[in-house]
Amino acid sequence: MKNQVKIHEISEKRLPLTVVTLAWPVVMQEAAWSIMAMVTTFLVGRLGAAAITAASLGENIVHLPEVAFAGVSIGATVIVARHVGGQEPEQANRILRQAMLLSVILGAIFALVLWLLAGQLLWLFRAQPEVVELGRGYIMVNAPAVIFYFIMYCGEAVMRGSGDTRTPMVVTIIVQIIGAALAYVFIRGAGAIPAMGVLGAGIARAIASVLGAAIILALLIRGRGILKYNLRTALSFDLTGTRRILKVGLPAFFEQLQMRGAMSFYTIIISSLGTTVYAAHALAMRVEEFAFMPSFGFAVAATTLTGQFLGAKRPDLAERAAYLTQRYCIGAMVVLGATTFIFGERLISIFISDPEVIRIGALGLKIWAFAMPGMAINQTLAGALRGAGDTRWVMLLSTIGMWTMRVGGGALLVFLLHLGAPGAWAGAVLDHNVRAGFMWWRFASGKWKNIEV
Repeated sequence: MKNQVKIHEISEKRLPLTVVTLAWPVVMQEAAWSIMAMVTTFLVGRLGAAAITAASLGENIVHLPEVAFAGVSIGATVIVARHVGGQEPEQANRILRQAMLLSVILGAIFALVLWLLAGQLLWLFRAQPEVVELGRGYIMVNAPAVIFYFIMYCGEAVMRGSGDTRTPMVVTIIVQIIGAALAYVFIRGAGAIPAMGVLGAGIARAIASVLGAAIILALLIRGRGILKYNLRTALSFDLTGTRRILKVGLPAFFEQLQMRGAMSFYTIIISSLGTTVYAAHALAMRVEEFAFMPSFGFAVAATTLTGQFLGAKRPDLAERAAYLTQRYCIGAMVVLGATTFIFGERLISIFISDPEVIRIGALGLKIWAFAMPGMAINQTLAGALRGAGDTRWVMLLSTIGMWTMRVGGGALLVFLLHLGAPGAWAGAVLDHNVRAGFMWWRFASGKWKNIEV
């Protein structure tokens, strides 16, 4: 049972260590993803603002299919966590098998959509013609890789539900090191390989997805802790398992759908301010990814422990774990937010020499620093509510925050009050802080303790 959280051995006294043990590998995993993204951005940044915008918009569009898959991954994570808490390995593996089948089906559908509509999707984001030309190739080369990305994402989600956050971390670090090396070669060229710019960045990302899926599948087939994937039953459709996944996952899907929709409108608001502003925004978000990482790690810890403790009939420890993740996350994110506030210009200048992009991007980092405490509360308590299966309320509260504050408030500040990019960023800060209040209210009600999944 290596890397497996054993519920019967966990006491309240050991809980702080358990929270950190689950959270830090996720933070490191997110760091690996961000480092590859930063390496790619650094390399593409030398090609100018249009190339940065094309790669950034292309990456956003390639990630759009995750909306549909979020329901499968979150549903599988939560249900596997319950079965692990209840010491039910056979049921956990049934959910693994069904989640993998769904990931292949959905991946194939969205691969086709991205391949056929790459240019149209870029136009939808109001990209300039030069950006569309550069970004289309990035999207098309990554379209087939969506299937493999879903397989990797699914395997990692189920592992986390079982309490194993270290294996996904190790796999991601290996994959991203290789991906970063490939990005360097394909973007700049080396030997017989020509410089391919933005297209090269897309090729490197696609290869990384295929490699990650292969490693995750190999580990699950071999067996990892309580999990073991049997290829002989891989195509067996389990209607009961699918219904259970979708019962928890559909609200998570709609949450991600509305969030992607809101983020698309939010992106349109910013991109309408011009290529320079959007390039500054893209670079600021690359830097902020590091400040956001604790929220991802502690949210996963909250989801896993809440699900496992409820499966073990210990709602008291589930509540205690959620509040611990919240406190730890606030402390970490305040420190990182202060760092980006103070060193904003230096951090942006790593990627580009354009003084106007640096100035605007550094201002964005200062404004985003004020979102950190709210984001920590919002993410960790939302993670705990998801772990309990209370995904409907998370969906509702996220919808209210995103559309009223980020989109509505951002549009008001940009188009009516003419505050430009700072107005758009202020709307996002309001979103995180308003959602934090909503999530705290729902979690404090305790109604999540009685939900069946």
